[in-house]
Amino acid sequence: MVSLKSSRSMRATLILTVLCLLALLQLTSAANPISFCKCVCGQEKSITALPRDTQHPLFGGSSKACGACTKQYCLEIRPDMCKGVGTGEGDELVTSCFERDSYKDQFIVHLFLTITFSLLGFAGLQPFLKGLWQRRQQRSYAPMPM
Repeated sequence: MVSLKSSRSMRATLILTVLCLLALLQLTSAANPISFCKCVCGQEKSITALPRDTQHPLFGGSSKACGACTKQYCLEIRPDMCKGVGTGEGDELVTSCFERDSYKDQFIVHLFLTITFSLLGFAGLQPFLKGLWQRRQQRSYAPMPM
């Protein structure tokens, strides 16, 4: 009797540990957003992915990815972008930096998928679990007469 209870608690502990590890895996998989630099000059538009750790000579070493999204960066990537617009020197160039697949977005999507598939799995197993519970209730022992 004691070994049966301890095996159940070990099984429950194992299941809880696996679920916690899966939750941590989801958090770490959502931990790598990609930064983009959008350069707009007149009708010309360009969107480029920024490196994760920018080693740009203008910044003298390491900087945040969005710190590299400048007019100078856009003109280095596409020197002919502002030709024929205004002075052609890049005065009309507008830059903006944005992130796609941020931590929060990824976490919400993974959490939604986990909950949805868990509920679908439970709904699929529910008839089997009901039958198992009913068979167990039928096998219960009757009390001894006094």
